[in-house]
Amino acid sequence: MKKLISSVSIILALLLSGCQPNPKEATDTATIKDLAYEAFIYAYPLMEQVKTINDMFEYNNMTANEVVMVPNFPMDNVGMPIVAPNLTSMTGGIFIDISAGPVTLEIPEVKDRYIVYQCIDVFTHNFYYMGTRANNGEAGTFTFHNHSQQIPDNKSTPVLMEGDHAFIVVRIDIKDRSEIDQVIEIQNAIQITSAPSETRKYPVYDKAMAFSPAFVEYVNELLTEIPEDEKELFDRWAPLGMMSEEKPDEMDKKEIQAGIDSAYTAIQEESKNLEIGNGYIAATEVFGTREFLNGNYLARASGAHFGLWGNSKEEANYFLLFTEGEGEIRFTKDELPPLSDIGFWSITVHDENVMVKKNEYDSYVLTMDQMKFENDGSLVLKVSSKPEQGNWLYTPGGKMVLVIRAYQAESEKIGSYVPPAFSKR
Repeated sequence: MKKLISSVSIILALLLSGCQPNPKEATDTATIKDLAYEAFIYAYPLMEQVKTINDMFEYNNMTANEVVMVPNFPMDNVGMPIVAPNLTSMTGGIFIDISAGPVTLEIPEVKDRYIVYQCIDVFTHNFYYMGTRANNGEAGTFTFHNHSQQIPDNKSTPVLMEGDHAFIVVRIDIKDRSEIDQVIEIQNAIQITSAPSETRKYPVYDKAMAFSPAFVEYVNELLTEIPEDEKELFDRWAPLGMMSEEKPDEMDKKEIQAGIDSAYTAIQEESKNLEIGNGYIAATEVFGTREFLNGNYLARASGAHFGLWGNSKEEANYFLLFTEGEGEIRFTKDELPPLSDIGFWSITVHDENVMVKKNEYDSYVLTMDQMKFENDGSLVLKVSSKPEQGNWLYTPGGKMVLVIRAYQAESEKIGSYVPPAFSKR
């Protein structure tokens, strides 16, 4: 098993309809610029994922169908240039390639702590989960395959994939350094037990290509087939050369570029709409399965722009507040994050770049089991440059980002949840 040098960092509505069966004859209703606008919004998250996985190949020496883990205690990431580091979990990842056959993953039983295996497909959908919530932390084997592959008779749970590639993000909760050996033992027990010897070449990311009419080549290289319920869309986008033999001419390429530029502006603007109130931004509704997103490709793209590989809202949710100075947040009992019976939450103070810098008090994060609640169930969080009684986190003053992480929330309530405001002193 390889060791990952740095943790998988992760920080944190357009419904394309009215498809035409013959796009070449539909120029009176959809220009080539319109098609490029739609198709780029569709493709943007796929390309962002290519960029991220390329980075992991380069900096972490990651290869296909090998378990790669972070062996260091999460607090050791304090002071490192990692965006929004998770200071309560040890992490890892697995890049799955089923192009030449099914891949089987074996996981151990983990009942004494939170663990999650978040499975993300080529479209950036969270298509499958294992772990504390999803399978009660049970041990098991899981075989990833496509619909045309024969599953080996190994009594494993079959997991159907769209596309040849997927990425599994692994997060394992850890309370203090005394548990490092226990967590590393869990990491070592996560194994690929069966995989083909051959894999398919993965695309190499190039930003200039990704933001040019050649962006369609990323889709063409990633996909081996078109999803059944999106065939009309791809027929519509055929003039762009997406999963088709058509070649746009130079005049078309100028219009395609204009559509790309407009689409990227729309993605950025939609990302701004993730503000939910009291200054917080959140993305509880832009990550999930294909069925959950239900053709909302602009939401999917804004999620990728906000922070790739966000969890589905049943698993974890992130609320970011960009603010400054010192102050406090007062939670009544009814204003605490809505959690399931096994849910928990934490709050971390980051600098203005969503990183964590070392401080003399070693004060960075408060978890739910560390918090001191009032008799009525309320909570007061204090953020200042000097230690205070109760629930306190350090800030040197100036600009900062507060991040609330809510794990295993009540999914029917978390989508409308807004944390209380930060009151400056």
